[in-house]
Amino acid sequence: MVTGILAEIGKHVSSRWFTTVLLPGLLLVASTAVGARLGHGQALDVGELTGWVEETLRGWRQRPADAVVDVGLALLAAGVAGTVAGALGRGIERVWLRAGASDGGRRRRRALSAAERDGVTVVPAYLPQRPTWMSDRVRLVEARTRAQYWFDAAAAWPRLWLLLGDEARRPVVAVRAAFAESVTLAGWGCLYLLSGVLWWPALVVGACVFVTGWRRARGSLEELATLIEAVIDVHHRSLAEALGVPLGAEGVTEAEGRRIDDMLRKGGE
Repeated sequence: MVTGILAEIGKHVSSRWFTTVLLPGLLLVASTAVGARLGHGQALDVGELTGWVEETLRGWRQRPADAVVDVGLALLAAGVAGTVAGALGRGIERVWLRAGASDGGRRRRRALSAAERDGVTVVPAYLPQRPTWMSDRVRLVEARTRAQYWFDAAAAWPRLWLLLGDEARRPVVAVRAAFAESVTLAGWGCLYLLSGVLWWPALVVGACVFVTGWRRARGSLEELATLIEAVIDVHHRSLAEALGVPLGAEGVTEAEGRRIDDMLRKGGE
């Protein structure tokens, strides 16, 4: 009966929502229910869990209305969990991308040591300056664009986006979506960690899920930053032309770059 109910519901929800919200939410609800039943003392007691499942299924066969109510509550809880995981993910994203006062700490020292070891000239603007690797990777796009073209990447990006065709936009959109899914995965990890208060195996699951989300987010952000730089490199002439700034064969000079920047900022700072 329960399988039939889920199959019928599945016909009326989008597959993406099912796989990214409902299914992970149901897994979390099931984990929390198991944790509430077994607790820490019987965390891995398969016999106790099997007996509880059999008892629950017997009760559902005898009282089908209870099955409908329980499944409905589980689906509602799964949907709420999905919303909370998304909100937690957005909060985690803000932490990972925060631009607080920091000199990069150990990452900066490692970069300086590596440059000294390899005999590479250090560019101060390219050294870590923010609290997290991800926030520094975003800052690096601006630093590199400013060094090469003398205009603000953040101000230029919306105009460049309008100039791009669908083919050029598609990989950027896909990678941005992958980053969003990664931070949401980290949000699910936090929820599993919370359920670990009831059942310690959930702590292990939560830690693994969170670390997986973090690693995927780093990879996605690196790819996204690279794509944004590539778009600027390939289409900055189109931007200059659209703004009425003619470029010579040598590309953007400092004077032209500053003129573009002034137009992007509307003459402001």
